[in-house]
Amino acid sequence: MFKKKLGFLLGVMVLLSLAGYLVCLTMGSEKKVNKDETFLLVTSFYPMYVLAENVTAGVEGIEVTNLTENQTGCLHDYVVSPQDMRRLDEADAFLINGAGMELFLEKIMKNSPKLPVIEASHGIPLLEGEEHDHEEEEQESGHDGHGHEEHSHAANGHVWMDVERYRVQLAAVTKELRDLMPKHADAISQAAAAYDNKLQVLAEGVKDLKEHTEGIYVVIFHEAFAYLAESLGMDVLMAFSLDENSEPSPGEITEAIEEINYHGTALILIEKEYASHANSILADADAKVVYINPLTTGDGAADSYLSGMWENLNAIRQVVE
Repeated sequence: MFKKKLGFLLGVMVLLSLAGYLVCLTMGSEKKVNKDETFLLVTSFYPMYVLAENVTAGVEGIEVTNLTENQTGCLHDYVVSPQDMRRLDEADAFLINGAGMELFLEKIMKNSPKLPVIEASHGIPLLEGEEHDHEEEEQESGHDGHGHEEHSHAANGHVWMDVERYRVQLAAVTKELRDLMPKHADAISQAAAAYDNKLQVLAEGVKDLKEHTEGIYVVIFHEAFAYLAESLGMDVLMAFSLDENSEPSPGEITEAIEEINYHGTALILIEKEYASHANSILADADAKVVYINPLTTGDGAADSYLSGMWENLNAIRQVVE
């Protein structure tokens, strides 16, 4: 009798163990299926995160996450962490701005060579900067030369600050995502079209403002503002690139003052946190300051690009009208 009971108990234990194994196996399979069904799109930094949020709005099966914090700003000095690498190992695609913004891309591709990379700026003409020739102006105006040299500004990748270029980025990302997720292609197109309709209204706002800004001279304190200035027909006299580790030298400030005084007046486009640099120019030059948001940080709201750019346009409008 004892042997029969022992055999029965052992049989029950074996069945329970087998059942537990099957449950674990099933749970593991479900987890894998769920992971495979969810398309993980990782973005490089805030402007691309906002774009991705809009192009995937309402589309099932897509998760968007930002590699960098929403308050990181531009990526000039960003160092990829081991945590970033692990996140990209799980990604199905990596959305970048391109145009030289993500200097860490080579390191990522060495670690994840098969990761699909969507480059939003691919094929978009980059702003190479302007050469300002005073000698030619002096001959036209009869003004005597005063020793200025030509100034050229290096190409930069802050293309999202031109609304029309940003719309091209949207179209490029839409196409790439449709190719990667053919089952969701129609939903992606619908989301992108809805966002582009809003951007088209914003683009009309730029055109309307351009009627008041065409030919205005500006001094800019962020490379991104060169794209905004170009879209508004402004003439950039000088361009500074500021961050917490750099500031214009006294000689550069003096040169900016000379540029403004030579042309008579100008606008200064600058982030509010660097207002002191603008004040050092205002003391000796006829200029007006406009605080501009480069849209590299935000709260993650889908409409943050739209609201931020409208605020930029309105800030300029208040000064020029």
